[in-house]
Amino acid sequence: MAISKSCPIEYKTVDKNIIRINAMLIFSFLLLFIITFNSMFLIMIGMDFIIRVFFGLKYSPFCFIVKRILRISGVKPHKINAGPKTFAAKIGLIFTVMTSLFYFMGYMNIALTISLIFLIATGMDAFFNYCVACQLYPYYKKITG
Repeated sequence: MAISKSCPIEYKTVDKNIIRINAMLIFSFLLLFIITFNSMFLIMIGMDFIIRVFFGLKYSPFCFIVKRILRISGVKPHKINAGPKTFAAKIGLIFTVMTSLFYFMGYMNIALTISLIFLIATGMDAFFNYCVACQLYPYYKKITG
């Protein structure tokens, strides 16, 4: 595994394939939320992020499904540093909570704007392998020590 000097390294790793396909699922659910304004999609995303952030990736329902798909398809794991992806999950939870708050308070335009920003960021990770939150991670680590 290549180590970047600019990114703080943690000794935990995650499978990049799981993270990217999981991002595709979140992208899909976000898109469905934006199209339908059905809060169930937002709630499902939120519950998955809560589980990932507070209990770990291995307990995430989305990741459970993705792991089964990868196992059946025979794709080999591609391990990467878990730190930036853990940080990205926390940012995802923040975006989901903000979208939910504005949605349930009736501020649909603000909820839509936040979810569109989140959709773009998730799409970049899922389809172009560019994690916006991961780019911010080194600065976060410098600030928090």
